[in-house]
Amino acid sequence: MKRNSLIVLLIILIVVVAGLAGGVVFYWHYIGDLLERDVVANVMESGNETADNFVRALEADQRIVDTIAITVQTNYPWADKAKLERFLYLQGKYNGFENLGIIPLDNSEMTLAHNVHLPKDWQKEMLMRALAEDTFTTKRYPQLGDGKNVLVQAASLHDGMEPIGALVVSLPTERYNSALALSSFTETGLAAVISRDGQVEVGGRWLKGKNIFSVLERAKLRNGQTLDDLRQDIQDGQGSFVRYQLDGQNRLLYGVSLPVNEWYLVAILPTDFIQAQAHRVAWSSLALFVFLFLLFGLLGLYIFCLRAYNSRQLFKTAFIDELTGLDNFNRMSISFEEHVQNLQGEVALVIFDILKFKVINDMLGYERGDLILQKAADVLKSWLNGGEHICRSSADNFVLLLSLTDRHNLRARITRMLAAVRRECAIADSCLKVEGVCGVYELKEPLPFYIALDRARLALANAKKSPKENIQFYDEKDRHRIVQERQLENSMEQALADGSFTLMLQPKYDFKTGSMEGAEALVRWNQAERGLVRPDDFIPLFERNGFILKLDMFILEQAVKFLAKWRSNGKQQVPVAVNFSRLHLNDSRYIPQMTQIVDAYDVPHHMIEVELTESVILNNSELAQSVIRGLHKKGFSVAMDDFGSGYSSLNVLKSLQFDSIKLDKEFLSGCEQNPTARHVINGAVEMIKAVGAKVVAEGVETEKQAVFLREMGCDLAQGYYFSKPISEDEFEKLLKPVPAPEE
Repeated sequence: MKRNSLIVLLIILIVVVAGLAGGVVFYWHYIGDLLERDVVANVMESGNETADNFVRALEADQRIVDTIAITVQTNYPWADKAKLERFLYLQGKYNGFENLGIIPLDNSEMTLAHNVHLPKDWQKEMLMRALAEDTFTTKRYPQLGDGKNVLVQAASLHDGMEPIGALVVSLPTERYNSALALSSFTETGLAAVISRDGQVEVGGRWLKGKNIFSVLERAKLRNGQTLDDLRQDIQDGQGSFVRYQLDGQNRLLYGVSLPVNEWYLVAILPTDFIQAQAHRVAWSSLALFVFLFLLFGLLGLYIFCLRAYNSRQLFKTAFIDELTGLDNFNRMSISFEEHVQNLQGEVALVIFDILKFKVINDMLGYERGDLILQKAADVLKSWLNGGEHICRSSADNFVLLLSLTDRHNLRARITRMLAAVRRECAIADSCLKVEGVCGVYELKEPLPFYIALDRARLALANAKKSPKENIQFYDEKDRHRIVQERQLENSMEQALADGSFTLMLQPKYDFKTGSMEGAEALVRWNQAERGLVRPDDFIPLFERNGFILKLDMFILEQAVKFLAKWRSNGKQQVPVAVNFSRLHLNDSRYIPQMTQIVDAYDVPHHMIEVELTESVILNNSELAQSVIRGLHKKGFSVAMDDFGSGYSSLNVLKSLQFDSIKLDKEFLSGCEQNPTARHVINGAVEMIKAVGAKVVAEGVETEKQAVFLREMGCDLAQGYYFSKPISEDEFEKLLKPVPAPEE
């Protein structure tokens, strides 16, 4: 009986051990297969993602090259080689290019950002390819220029329809190493770009410069695969997946075709760690099999939930805005085309921005500012219809993709949306208001996201400038204006050097005597390509870029030259008024520089009248007061231009000492018919004269205006009724001869 029990116990033990061993073996293989399948899937996904990253990096560089090419060909012919080389050098340095150069069509000397020698036959090859293909990326060039392995990108250059050369850029292959990093296997995997013959072109670390087929000749391919199969797949541009053993290591190779130069991307990952991990799991399972058996269900559920949670967290980190819960800019840019297709019709890209949001943050704190952003996001999202989309791109900036029926309905809808934001985001305990502005671009044809976004941003910039209209639609004229401004900036220094800026004089007449008593200096720019450029087109631009400081001093010197010439020709000298920008008020060199110019021509200081606009003075009245005192000490007279165009003219009269005040022509508009306007102007003239300043009426265009202003007591008149701006020679004819001294 006891023996039978022992036999039964032994049989049970053998069965348990056999079951345990079988379970361990099964579990061993199961874990190994599971890990390998997971790695395979991740290798394929990471390989495809790496291929996309590499192609996008190439395309981004090509877009930069195309942009530089547009600027280069816009400035053709390239008269100033040093300036061109400097431009190429700065562009290359800013964009991280190895070298940047221009190959002219006649294959003459190549213009380069760096002083390196490039073979003539290579230049000819690049030029011919660029003219034939417009833009392209070459395969790897070893030992080009300074000996580094580089890729070359090029873009053709045209003058109108005529080819004039090519812009070429050399890019070190290491530039794309980050794009070729396998995102999931940074430490153990590698990726390389190869040609169809197997030669490694970019990346690959230990494969760098080798031929993939030569390396794999020493390898043992598994699962019945051969090297000829892989070679044929690569030649045909087919996707490939190969398991092989090399130098004692098992590896996975995944390949995908690239849409550039018939290149092919291979991603390689060692897999020995998979088996090692499976062994560790299996041996651990042997000791804890019973425990694992009981908890297997819970553990499996935990692993599943953990992976799902991690996936959600990664998704949120990559694609969700943490503050508002909306999609972030990355997700919008990736899914833009998909969202456009889902709307099935014309769409509009809208950028929403909160005006002066920094002021809200500064006054109320960032915590309150974040609450306002969250509320604005909720309001904007509530206005979306099916298929429409929204993301927060940055700070107080939101991007919306909306259905478009027609511009009128879209404007009305956005207006209601802005009203809802203003209402729902009202700050109860503050005088601050949440005012939104929108820039809109209507996508009536397929365009890349970044281009559509740039155009919407241009419209937003116009909306922020507009005092009345907080919704602006993109206008092609705006892009044309920016191009024209860039052209003006590129030529302004040369224009000043070669005398393209000229001075006109508009006479001022005494109301009482009718005699000519002075003039205002007005600048004109006559461009060879464009003709006469209106001051309104270049003065604001020069204010923004600071060139106005040079131009103002040029105008002053020309005016002083005229005064000196009149004296030497025996003509009377009359005061000449010169306008000066607000930028001079912050320049400590302003008055000394001005004094030096006037003294160089031995012209009396009282013959120069400095004109400052009312808006300039109001921006910083204390600084303006200091500058005016300094000018008076040097003997210059000072006039306030555009009186009546602002809101604090009376306060300016009280605070600052002017020698003359010029009434703005808009201030005088309608004075002949409007009795109220007549009373206001009469009062203004009396106050100006009461503080001891002369009254100058500018923009006088009719006899009625002249009669009225004379009756009001104005001292001097300036305008087309009396004289348009004239050349210096014409003006000199108006000057009286200086009487000969009595003996």
